[in-house]
Amino acid sequence: MTTTTPVPFIVGLTGGIGSGKNAVGDQFARLGVPVIDADAVAHELTTPGGAGMAAIRDTFGAEFVTPEGALDRARMRALAFSDAQAKQRLEAILHPMIRAESDRRIAAFAASNPYVVLMVPLLFESPILGGSFQRALVVDCPEALQVTRVMARSGLTEDAIRRIMANQSSREQRLALATEVIENTGSLEDLEPKIAALHQRYLEAAQAWNMAPSPVPASQTSVQETSKGLGSNPVYGRESPQPQATMAATGTSALITYEYPLTEKIRTLLRLEDLFERVRHFLVKTDALDHHVVLITLFEIMEVASRADLKSDLLQELERQKQVLNSFRSNPDVAQEALTQVITDIETALAALFKMTGKIGQYLRENEWLMSIKQRTGIPGGACEFDLPSYHYWLHRDSAQRSADLAAWIMPLYPLSDGTDIVLRLLREGGKPTRQVAPQGTFSQMLGGRTSQMVRIRLPRDSQVIPEISANKYALNVRFTVFGTDPRPRLTETDVEFELAFCNL
Repeated sequence: MTTTTPVPFIVGLTGGIGSGKNAVGDQFARLGVPVIDADAVAHELTTPGGAGMAAIRDTFGAEFVTPEGALDRARMRALAFSDAQAKQRLEAILHPMIRAESDRRIAAFAASNPYVVLMVPLLFESPILGGSFQRALVVDCPEALQVTRVMARSGLTEDAIRRIMANQSSREQRLALATEVIENTGSLEDLEPKIAALHQRYLEAAQAWNMAPSPVPASQTSVQETSKGLGSNPVYGRESPQPQATMAATGTSALITYEYPLTEKIRTLLRLEDLFERVRHFLVKTDALDHHVVLITLFEIMEVASRADLKSDLLQELERQKQVLNSFRSNPDVAQEALTQVITDIETALAALFKMTGKIGQYLRENEWLMSIKQRTGIPGGACEFDLPSYHYWLHRDSAQRSADLAAWIMPLYPLSDGTDIVLRLLREGGKPTRQVAPQGTFSQMLGGRTSQMVRIRLPRDSQVIPEISANKYALNVRFTVFGTDPRPRLTETDVEFELAFCNL
């Protein structure tokens, strides 16, 4: 479905510890720009009576809570840096809550402000905190200066600071993913003209964004749209299957995109993409019924991802695409910054997939409580309270604890989502749309043995017709039926104009 709610223009602000994110954020605030600080939100959640404290106490014990009821940050910091699993459990509690509160504040500010700055230290590292943003502003300075600044303000040792830096993206990774970079090696006065220039740029970008028919976040747009393009090798921009654009020829109606996979591998990836999108949508919500949807969807992901060769398929395809893209290094017709970003994304996804050991989702299958719920939810109405009283109790727990449990169960599967997103982005960018006409709702095209992995058809949302697609290596056949509730679809009697693309990796 489309929505008439305006999508806010978000500038993601990030940088390593000691780079000066807060100084940059303060200057944007002085210019009247709403600045949402994820660290400040996290602090609010862990103060006495904060929404995250009950789950933290239940998970880590009372020794991590001060007498006043706040998080003992020094003790928790020491644990998180020495125990990767403890760090993951803490993030599973706080990150969904931080994201939900940040989204709430963004929505509140977006109605009356051209753009919003979302300041997140883990903008690129966390799949939950990063979310969607239109621009990525990285505050940068040499690592030695980062250490000096943090030592001066915090009293931490250089070794402690280096450990914190090791848990963040490297300087090179941040710069590769940045839309804009602001160098912060001087005084606050040196920052002012730089931020003023960026402010003007973002005002203009936000105005163009808000005038667009239905914008897509920059974290989901193609390299060609964010840079000068990659010549004849189009990469990488995930376009959501939902309607989100206008036909250039007519400039009138939003489009609906219909995608038809021609291989079992692409069929599986499209299903996974849809399921992970559903998880992310409902995970940041707080209602018990929303969390029920997340858990049911997690079980569906387990089933879809149970293909024995899914992980190897993703690894092979990502490695192949990496080699193809590396061949464009130093090509003057290719935007090298955009190319580097895509290759970095692929390398990050490859590293995460390699770390996945054993059978996909085995840790979930070994959880007898979860498997008992999975078994009952396969029966219509089988999750009622009299069937699963322990699940009924879990649904009545504090929303923060439910969110933490769900994130802990889901996060180990995110590498599959990241790899899937990249492959499908590359696939979609590999199709060149052409304008076609289906006389009286019927269209056929001989393919002559040409192989494709996916067919994409785009129609104006107000066309009132639905494509029924069948294809093999010899021919593509499309019938456009009239939308309605009749048991048998009725073929339209009018000519149908549509966009058609054959997509290949």
